[in-house]
Amino acid sequence: MPHFVMLPKSPFDTTIRVVISHRVLDMVTALQEGKFAQRLGKEIARQRLAKSLTQEQVAARLGVEQETISRFERGATLPTLLRLIDLAEIFDVPIEALVRSGSARSLDQAVDLAVSLNTLGEDDRVWMCGWITEMCAKLAVRNSTG
Repeated sequence: MPHFVMLPKSPFDTTIRVVISHRVLDMVTALQEGKFAQRLGKEIARQRLAKSLTQEQVAARLGVEQETISRFERGATLPTLLRLIDLAEIFDVPIEALVRSGSARSLDQAVDLAVSLNTLGEDDRVWMCGWITEMCAKLAVRNSTG
């Protein structure tokens, strides 16, 4: 369905209104939410396993059923903000680490790389930064020619 832009009503009205079909917007929103739920679920499972916790143990600490944790991890259900805060506390990670994980945004990926690099000693960090820079340059050339 087409979208259209309404121009300002008067020269003093600086508002531009964009109208998009509700069905199209709902489909886009649902797709984005589904992808986010999948990424978040994978990160919840990864953090749980990193802490050597079972779904049952996490569920008990949250006061929910084990199936709730399973649904979060499968991306079938998104946790509420309060549950997300509780999960971050259980896993002892910042809430942003759960939300940011698996993001396709380059800024989020850079933060994830920085977190990983901070686990290394100085020499290893310098080597990794050089390697990452070199690989990015090679891939950029390959992508521009291919």
